[in-house]
Amino acid sequence: MIMLRSKKLLFWISFILIILIAFAAVAQNQDLTQKKKAKLQRINEIDAKLAAGLPPDEDAKLRKERERLVKEIKEIDKAIQADVEAMKKINAVKKAYNEGNTALKQGQYELALKHYNEALALDSTFAKAYYAKGFVLKRLRKYKQAIESYKAAIRHDPTYDEAYFALGKILSNLNRPDEAIQTYEKAIEYDPNNYKAYYEIGLLYLRKKKMYSKAAEYFRKATQINPNYHLAFNSLGIALTEMGKYDDAILAFESAIAIKENWEQPYYRLAVIYNKIGQYKKAKEAALNALKIRKNYAPAAYEAGKAAKEMKQYNEAIKYFRIAAKDRSWRRAANYEIDLIQNRERYGIE
Repeated sequence: MIMLRSKKLLFWISFILIILIAFAAVAQNQDLTQKKKAKLQRINEIDAKLAAGLPPDEDAKLRKERERLVKEIKEIDKAIQADVEAMKKINAVKKAYNEGNTALKQGQYELALKHYNEALALDSTFAKAYYAKGFVLKRLRKYKQAIESYKAAIRHDPTYDEAYFALGKILSNLNRPDEAIQTYEKAIEYDPNNYKAYYEIGLLYLRKKKMYSKAAEYFRKATQINPNYHLAFNSLGIALTEMGKYDDAILAFESAIAIKENWEQPYYRLAVIYNKIGQYKKAKEAALNALKIRKNYAPAAYEAGKAAKEMKQYNEAIKYFRIAAKDRSWRRAANYEIDLIQNRERYGIE
């Protein structure tokens, strides 16, 4: 939602800039027209005096002034024509760009791409159009071209933090973590409050590099900038869990829940920790909260089954493991637990 608002803000800033440029051109055109009018009036005055007859010296002086005024009017006409052409170009660029945005909102990506290319054909330095083009190309899964378009946006506006962020996302999705991290860092350089860039870097350290302490550092920074960023608190909890800092992880997951209560992930993660530290009642409670939000969620059902099993609530444990077994990813582990419970004597389980 915040990212969407940021994109809308960027659009309106770009739109306002175009309008301001247009107004400036109109104002300049009006100023030139007034100057031309004044010079024409002076020429008419000179012509009247020349027609009446003047002494040779004064006649020559006025004719010289008239010649100069005619040249100046020609230069003004050229400037006015240049302004008219500039206005036409600005309006054409604005029209193509806005038509691209309309097509994009309607999900007509090929049409949007066509209009953005039209805008860029008229103004090859229009960074916002390159950014929008990159977004469309990403949607069309033309990642190599999208990367080039985002790089073009940055080339024409080296402080364009949104373009750095978008480029970082593609590089991350293409499993190029080092490049992605460097790119996100550039986004932060130009917008130190870009908490999502901190979060994305944290994810790369967490998932790709397994550098949990570093990941936690970036997640914390994201939560400091935006204390309501539930995703960062949840990921911080995961990093802290991997580091064995369970108490801190619990606090992070509880913060995520306080921000977004109807999200199953932090409840599930709490269940994992509580099972790890032997607090099975709390583990079961957390897992069941996750299942209330997302029915038949296999990871939470598995943790509920583990907790129930440890508390010797075997029938309940089997019920939850059977829910987990419906998910192919969890089937083997869940069926193994069911087998252990159903054959407790064979496995020496009380």
